[in-house]
Amino acid sequence: MSNTFTLEQMTSFAETFAKNFATNLVSEQAKQALKERNDSVAYKPTSIKPTKVQVKATELFKNIDKKPNEQLVLTVNDWKIKPVGIPTVIEDYYFRAELLQDITNFILTDVDYGFWMIGGHGTGKTSVAEQIAARLGMQCYSETCSERTEFLDLFGYNIPCAGGKMKFVHGGLYLAMQNGGICILNEVDAMSPSELIKLNELLGGKPVYVPQTESWLNPHKNFRLIVTSNTNGTGEDPRYIGTGQLNAAFKDRFMKTYVDYLPQEIEVEYLNGILGKYFDKSNPHYSSVREKQYKALIVMIVKVANALRKAAVSMSGGMTPPSIRATKRWLELTLKGTSTNGMSGTRSAFLKAYAYDLSEHEQNAAIEVCIEHFGSDF
Repeated sequence: MSNTFTLEQMTSFAETFAKNFATNLVSEQAKQALKERNDSVAYKPTSIKPTKVQVKATELFKNIDKKPNEQLVLTVNDWKIKPVGIPTVIEDYYFRAELLQDITNFILTDVDYGFWMIGGHGTGKTSVAEQIAARLGMQCYSETCSERTEFLDLFGYNIPCAGGKMKFVHGGLYLAMQNGGICILNEVDAMSPSELIKLNELLGGKPVYVPQTESWLNPHKNFRLIVTSNTNGTGEDPRYIGTGQLNAAFKDRFMKTYVDYLPQEIEVEYLNGILGKYFDKSNPHYSSVREKQYKALIVMIVKVANALRKAAVSMSGGMTPPSIRATKRWLELTLKGTSTNGMSGTRSAFLKAYAYDLSEHEQNAAIEVCIEHFGSDF
Protein backbone atom coordinates (compact mmCIF):
# COMPACT_ATOMS: atom_id res chain seq x y z
CA MET A 1 0.00 0.00 0.00
CA SER A 2 1.64 3.28 -1.08
CA ASN A 3 1.71 6.37 1.11
CA THR A 4 0.20 9.44 -0.38
CA PHE A 5 0.75 13.04 0.87
CA THR A 6 -1.49 15.95 0.45
CA LEU A 7 -0.15 19.24 -0.88
CA GLU A 8 -0.58 20.76 2.58
CA GLN A 9 1.56 18.01 4.20
CA MET A 10 4.29 18.36 1.59
CA THR A 11 4.37 22.13 2.08
CA SER A 12 4.63 21.73 5.86
CA PHE A 13 7.47 19.20 5.48
CA ALA A 14 9.38 21.51 3.15
CA GLU A 15 9.01 24.47 5.55
CA THR A 16 10.21 22.39 8.53
CA PHE A 17 13.21 21.07 6.58
CA ALA A 18 14.20 24.56 5.43
CA LYS A 19 13.91 25.98 8.95
CA ASN A 20 16.05 23.20 10.51
CA PHE A 21 18.63 23.46 7.73
CA ALA A 22 18.91 27.26 8.20
CA THR A 23 19.22 26.89 11.97
CA ASN A 24 22.01 24.31 11.68
CA LEU A 25 23.79 26.41 9.06
CA VAL A 26 23.73 29.51 11.25
CA SER A 27 24.94 27.48 14.23
CA GLU A 28 27.89 26.07 12.27
CA GLN A 29 28.73 29.52 10.94
CA ALA A 30 28.66 30.92 14.50
CA LYS A 31 30.98 28.13 15.72
CA GLN A 32 33.39 28.78 12.87
CA ALA A 33 33.35 32.54 13.55
CA LEU A 34 34.05 31.94 17.24
CA LYS A 35 36.96 29.61 16.37
CA GLU A 36 38.45 32.18 13.98
CA ARG A 37 38.11 34.92 16.60
CA ASN A 38 39.79 32.82 19.28
CA ASP A 39 42.55 31.84 16.87
CA SER A 40 43.17 35.51 16.08
CA VAL A 41 43.63 36.60 19.69
CA ALA A 42 46.99 38.40 19.88
CA TYR A 43 48.10 37.08 23.27
CA LYS A 44 47.73 33.56 24.63
CA PRO A 45 48.93 33.08 28.22
CA THR A 46 51.58 30.46 28.87
CA SER A 47 50.37 27.19 30.35
CA ILE A 48 53.56 26.91 32.42
CA LYS A 49 52.89 27.43 36.10
CA PRO A 50 55.34 29.04 38.53
CA THR A 51 56.95 27.33 41.47
CA LYS A 52 56.20 28.93 44.83
CA VAL A 53 59.37 29.68 46.76
CA GLN A 54 60.00 31.35 50.11
CA VAL A 55 62.44 34.27 50.04
CA LYS A 56 63.53 36.59 52.84
CA ALA A 57 62.27 40.15 52.45
CA THR A 58 65.80 41.44 53.12
CA GLU A 59 66.98 39.65 49.96
CA LEU A 60 64.13 40.99 47.81
CA PHE A 61 64.28 44.61 48.93
CA LYS A 62 67.92 45.51 49.48
CA ASN A 63 67.77 49.27 48.90
CA ILE A 64 65.30 50.53 51.48
CA ASP A 65 65.10 53.26 54.10
CA LYS A 66 64.27 50.80 56.90
CA LYS A 67 65.39 47.19 56.69
CA PRO A 68 62.62 44.54 57.02
CA ASN A 69 62.62 42.09 59.87
CA GLU A 70 65.22 39.36 59.26
CA GLN A 71 62.57 36.72 59.94
CA LEU A 72 60.07 38.07 57.40
CA VAL A 73 59.63 35.64 54.49
CA LEU A 74 57.50 36.25 51.37
CA THR A 75 56.12 33.80 48.81
CA VAL A 76 57.54 34.48 45.35
CA ASN A 77 56.60 33.05 41.94
CA ASP A 78 59.64 31.41 40.34
CA TRP A 79 59.08 31.00 36.57
CA LYS A 80 61.03 28.72 34.23
CA ILE A 81 59.73 30.81 31.34
CA LYS A 82 59.00 34.35 32.49
CA PRO A 83 55.67 35.74 31.18
CA VAL A 84 55.91 39.02 29.27
CA GLY A 85 53.72 40.73 31.86
CA ILE A 86 56.32 40.56 34.64
CA PRO A 87 58.31 43.82 34.86
CA THR A 88 62.11 43.85 34.69
CA VAL A 89 63.84 44.20 38.05
CA ILE A 90 65.70 47.50 38.52
CA GLU A 91 68.50 46.43 40.85
CA ASP A 92 69.22 49.86 42.36
CA TYR A 93 65.55 50.77 42.92
CA TYR A 94 65.04 52.44 46.30
CA PHE A 95 62.01 51.40 48.40
CA ARG A 96 60.24 53.19 51.21
CA ALA A 97 59.42 50.70 53.97
CA GLU A 98 55.98 52.06 54.90
CA LEU A 99 54.79 52.19 51.29
CA LEU A 100 56.29 48.76 50.61
CA GLN A 101 54.40 47.29 53.56
CA ASP A 102 51.07 48.75 52.43
CA ILE A 103 51.42 47.50 48.86
CA THR A 104 52.68 44.00 49.72
CA ASN A 105 49.87 43.55 52.26
CA PHE A 106 47.37 44.62 49.58
CA ILE A 107 48.83 42.26 46.97
CA LEU A 108 49.38 39.18 49.14
CA THR A 109 46.20 39.14 51.25
CA ASP A 110 42.54 38.70 50.30
CA VAL A 111 40.91 42.10 49.70
CA ASP A 112 37.70 43.39 48.18
CA TYR A 113 38.95 46.89 47.40
CA GLY A 114 41.55 48.64 45.25
CA PHE A 115 44.71 50.55 46.13
CA TRP A 116 44.98 54.25 45.28
CA MET A 117 48.29 56.16 45.30
CA ILE A 118 48.04 59.96 45.29
CA GLY A 119 51.07 62.16 44.80
CA GLY A 120 52.91 64.73 42.73
CA HIS A 121 54.48 64.28 39.34
CA GLY A 122 57.36 61.79 39.32
CA THR A 123 57.21 60.64 42.95
CA GLY A 124 57.47 56.97 41.94
CA LYS A 125 53.84 55.86 42.27
CA THR A 126 53.80 53.53 39.27
CA SER A 127 57.39 52.33 39.54
CA VAL A 128 57.08 51.17 43.16
CA ALA A 129 54.16 48.87 42.31
CA GLU A 130 55.96 47.55 39.23
CA GLN A 131 59.17 46.84 41.13
CA ILE A 132 57.35 45.03 43.91
CA ALA A 133 55.58 42.90 41.27
CA ALA A 134 58.91 42.25 39.53
CA ARG A 135 60.45 40.88 42.72
CA LEU A 136 57.39 38.80 43.61
CA GLY A 137 57.20 37.33 40.09
CA MET A 138 53.74 38.76 39.47
CA GLN A 139 52.37 39.95 36.15
CA CYS A 140 51.75 43.69 36.17
CA TYR A 141 50.10 45.75 33.42
CA SER A 142 50.09 49.53 33.33
CA GLU A 143 47.57 51.67 31.42
CA THR A 144 47.49 55.48 31.22
CA CYS A 145 44.04 57.08 31.31
CA SER A 146 42.81 60.27 29.68
CA GLU A 147 39.52 62.07 29.17
CA ARG A 148 38.99 59.90 26.07
CA THR A 149 39.55 56.56 27.80
CA GLU A 150 36.39 54.46 27.96
CA PHE A 151 35.70 51.53 30.25
CA LEU A 152 35.78 49.00 27.40
CA ASP A 153 39.14 50.34 26.16
CA LEU A 154 40.73 48.87 29.29
CA PHE A 155 39.86 45.33 28.18
CA GLY A 156 41.46 45.58 24.75
CA TYR A 157 40.87 46.59 21.16
CA ASN A 158 40.65 45.16 17.65
CA ILE A 159 43.31 45.78 15.02
CA PRO A 160 43.03 45.04 11.29
CA CYS A 161 45.11 42.19 9.88
CA ALA A 162 45.88 40.70 6.47
CA GLY A 163 42.91 39.31 4.58
CA GLY A 164 40.50 41.81 6.06
CA LYS A 165 40.36 40.00 9.42
CA MET A 166 40.48 41.63 12.82
CA LYS A 167 42.74 40.64 15.70
CA PHE A 168 41.72 41.28 19.29
CA VAL A 169 44.54 42.59 21.49
CA HIS A 170 43.92 42.05 25.20
CA GLY A 171 44.31 45.09 27.43
CA GLY A 172 46.05 45.14 30.79
CA LEU A 173 42.82 44.96 32.78
CA TYR A 174 41.64 41.88 30.87
CA LEU A 175 44.95 40.04 31.31
CA ALA A 176 45.21 40.82 35.02
CA MET A 177 41.63 39.69 35.62
CA GLN A 178 42.00 36.53 33.55
CA ASN A 179 45.40 35.28 34.71
CA GLY A 180 45.79 36.92 38.12
CA GLY A 181 48.03 39.93 38.41
CA ILE A 182 48.13 43.66 38.91
CA CYS A 183 46.54 46.26 36.67
CA ILE A 184 47.73 49.84 37.25
CA LEU A 185 45.53 52.64 35.92
CA ASN A 186 47.65 55.81 35.84
CA GLU A 187 46.21 59.34 35.85
CA VAL A 188 42.85 57.93 36.88
CA ASP A 189 41.56 61.41 37.78
CA ALA A 190 41.77 62.36 34.08
CA MET A 191 39.21 59.70 33.09
CA SER A 192 35.49 60.42 32.85
CA PRO A 193 33.69 59.65 36.16
CA SER A 194 30.82 58.06 34.21
CA GLU A 195 33.26 55.52 32.76
CA LEU A 196 35.22 54.91 35.96
CA ILE A 197 32.12 54.06 37.96
CA LYS A 198 31.68 50.96 35.81
CA LEU A 199 34.65 49.48 37.69
CA ASN A 200 32.70 49.45 40.95
CA GLU A 201 31.15 46.00 40.59
CA LEU A 202 34.40 44.54 39.32
CA LEU A 203 36.17 45.45 42.57
CA GLY A 204 33.59 43.41 44.44
CA GLY A 205 34.68 40.27 42.58
CA LYS A 206 31.66 40.13 40.26
CA PRO A 207 32.00 38.94 36.64
CA VAL A 208 31.98 41.54 33.88
CA TYR A 209 30.72 41.12 30.32
CA VAL A 210 33.31 41.92 27.64
CA PRO A 211 31.58 42.74 24.32
CA GLN A 212 34.80 42.41 22.30
CA THR A 213 34.99 38.69 23.15
CA GLU A 214 31.23 38.18 23.63
CA SER A 215 31.90 36.48 26.96
CA TRP A 216 31.80 36.97 30.71
CA LEU A 217 35.08 37.45 32.56
CA ASN A 218 35.42 36.41 36.20
CA PRO A 219 38.13 38.21 38.18
CA HIS A 220 40.95 35.85 39.17
CA LYS A 221 41.44 35.48 42.93
CA ASN A 222 44.88 37.10 42.58
CA PHE A 223 43.67 40.04 40.52
CA ARG A 224 44.53 43.42 42.07
CA LEU A 225 43.63 46.91 40.83
CA ILE A 226 45.94 49.84 41.62
CA VAL A 227 45.21 53.39 40.49
CA THR A 228 47.44 56.47 40.63
CA SER A 229 46.72 60.17 40.34
CA ASN A 230 48.15 63.59 41.08
CA THR A 231 44.96 64.66 42.91
CA ASN A 232 42.54 62.96 45.30
CA GLY A 233 39.66 63.29 42.86
CA THR A 234 38.07 66.40 44.35
CA GLY A 235 38.81 68.52 41.28
CA GLU A 236 40.19 71.34 43.43
CA ASP A 237 43.85 71.39 42.30
CA PRO A 238 44.42 73.87 39.42
CA ARG A 239 48.00 72.69 38.85
CA TYR A 240 46.90 69.53 37.08
CA ILE A 241 45.02 70.42 33.90
CA GLY A 242 42.55 67.81 32.68
CA THR A 243 41.82 66.30 36.09
CA GLY A 244 38.35 66.46 37.58
CA GLN A 245 36.06 65.49 40.40
CA LEU A 246 35.45 61.76 40.71
CA ASN A 247 32.39 59.86 41.87
CA ALA A 248 32.22 59.33 45.65
CA ALA A 249 31.07 55.71 45.26
CA PHE A 250 34.14 54.95 43.12
CA LYS A 251 36.52 56.61 45.59
CA ASP A 252 34.97 54.69 48.46
CA ARG A 253 36.17 51.39 46.97
CA PHE A 254 39.86 52.12 47.50
CA MET A 255 42.45 52.16 50.23
CA LYS A 256 44.41 55.39 49.72
CA THR A 257 47.94 56.50 50.48
CA TYR A 258 49.95 59.61 49.71
CA VAL A 259 53.30 59.24 47.94
CA ASP A 260 55.72 62.13 48.41
CA TYR A 261 59.21 62.75 47.05
CA LEU A 262 62.05 60.98 48.82
CA PRO A 263 63.42 62.75 51.91
CA GLN A 264 66.54 64.74 51.02
CA GLU A 265 69.02 62.41 52.72
CA ILE A 266 67.42 59.36 51.07
CA GLU A 267 67.44 60.91 47.59
CA VAL A 268 71.11 61.84 48.11
CA GLU A 269 71.86 58.25 49.15
CA TYR A 270 70.00 56.95 46.08
CA LEU A 271 72.00 59.19 43.72
CA ASN A 272 75.25 58.26 45.46
CA GLY A 273 74.46 54.65 44.59
CA ILE A 274 74.23 55.64 40.92
CA LEU A 275 77.48 57.58 41.23
CA GLY A 276 79.22 54.43 42.48
CA LYS A 277 78.66 52.77 39.10
CA TYR A 278 80.80 55.43 37.45
CA PHE A 279 83.72 55.22 39.90
CA ASP A 280 85.65 51.96 39.97
CA LYS A 281 88.18 52.20 42.78
CA SER A 282 90.27 49.45 41.19
CA ASN A 283 90.75 51.65 38.12
CA PRO A 284 94.24 53.24 38.11
CA HIS A 285 92.67 56.52 36.99
CA TYR A 286 90.33 56.60 40.00
CA SER A 287 90.40 59.88 41.91
CA SER A 288 88.93 60.14 45.42
CA VAL A 289 89.01 63.93 45.10
CA ARG A 290 86.90 63.77 41.94
CA GLU A 291 84.43 61.41 43.63
CA LYS A 292 84.06 63.78 46.60
CA GLN A 293 83.35 66.65 44.20
CA TYR A 294 80.55 64.69 42.57
CA LYS A 295 79.10 63.73 45.96
CA ALA A 296 78.98 67.44 46.82
CA LEU A 297 77.30 68.04 43.46
CA ILE A 298 74.64 65.44 44.31
CA VAL A 299 73.77 67.27 47.53
CA MET A 300 73.29 70.49 45.53
CA ILE A 301 71.20 68.73 42.86
CA VAL A 302 68.79 67.44 45.50
CA LYS A 303 68.61 70.81 47.28
CA VAL A 304 67.76 72.53 43.97
CA ALA A 305 65.17 69.87 43.18
CA ASN A 306 63.47 70.30 46.55
CA ALA A 307 63.48 74.10 46.20
CA LEU A 308 61.80 73.79 42.80
CA ARG A 309 59.28 71.30 44.16
CA LYS A 310 58.28 73.74 46.89
CA ALA A 311 58.05 76.53 44.31
CA ALA A 312 55.81 74.37 42.11
CA VAL A 313 53.39 73.83 45.00
CA SER A 314 53.10 77.59 45.64
CA MET A 315 52.68 78.48 41.96
CA SER A 316 49.17 78.32 40.46
CA GLY A 317 50.41 78.21 36.86
CA GLY A 318 50.99 74.48 36.83
CA MET A 319 54.81 74.38 36.84
CA THR A 320 56.02 70.79 36.63
CA PRO A 321 58.38 69.98 39.52
CA PRO A 322 61.53 67.91 38.91
CA SER A 323 60.82 64.22 39.44
CA ILE A 324 63.20 61.69 40.96
CA ARG A 325 63.74 60.52 37.38
CA ALA A 326 64.81 64.07 36.47
CA THR A 327 67.42 64.34 39.24
CA LYS A 328 68.83 60.95 38.23
CA ARG A 329 68.96 62.07 34.60
CA TRP A 330 70.62 65.37 35.59
CA LEU A 331 73.37 63.51 37.44
CA GLU A 332 73.95 60.96 34.69
CA LEU A 333 74.16 63.60 31.94
CA THR A 334 76.69 65.51 34.05
CA LEU A 335 78.78 62.39 34.61
CA LYS A 336 78.73 61.41 30.95
CA GLY A 337 79.51 64.95 29.85
CA THR A 338 77.26 67.31 27.89
CA SER A 339 77.57 70.90 26.69
CA THR A 340 75.42 73.59 25.10
CA ASN A 341 76.70 76.87 23.63
CA GLY A 342 79.57 77.22 26.08
CA MET A 343 77.43 76.59 29.17
CA SER A 344 78.82 74.71 32.14
CA GLY A 345 78.22 70.97 31.98
CA THR A 346 76.03 71.11 35.09
CA ARG A 347 73.77 73.79 33.59
CA SER A 348 73.56 72.06 30.24
CA ALA A 349 72.64 68.78 31.95
CA PHE A 350 70.00 70.58 34.08
CA LEU A 351 68.32 72.04 31.00
CA LYS A 352 68.32 68.77 29.05
CA ALA A 353 67.23 66.66 31.99
CA TYR A 354 64.43 68.92 33.17
CA ALA A 355 64.20 72.65 32.44
CA TYR A 356 63.61 72.57 28.67
CA ASP A 357 60.12 71.28 29.53
CA LEU A 358 59.25 74.59 31.24
CA SER A 359 57.91 77.83 29.85
CA GLU A 360 60.43 80.64 29.31
CA HIS A 361 59.33 82.39 32.51
CA GLU A 362 59.51 79.16 34.56
CA GLN A 363 62.84 78.22 33.02
CA ASN A 364 64.40 81.58 33.97
CA ALA A 365 63.04 81.21 37.51
CA ALA A 366 64.47 77.67 37.75
CA ILE A 367 67.91 78.86 36.60
CA GLU A 368 67.82 81.61 39.25
CA VAL A 369 67.23 78.94 41.89
CA CYS A 370 70.24 77.02 40.55
CA ILE A 371 72.44 80.13 40.67
CA GLU A 372 71.40 80.71 44.30
CA HIS A 373 72.72 77.24 45.17
CA PHE A 374 75.63 76.73 42.76
CA GLY A 375 76.82 80.33 42.43
CA SER A 376 77.24 82.64 39.45
CA ASP A 377 79.42 80.11 37.56
CA PHE A 378 76.35 77.95 36.98
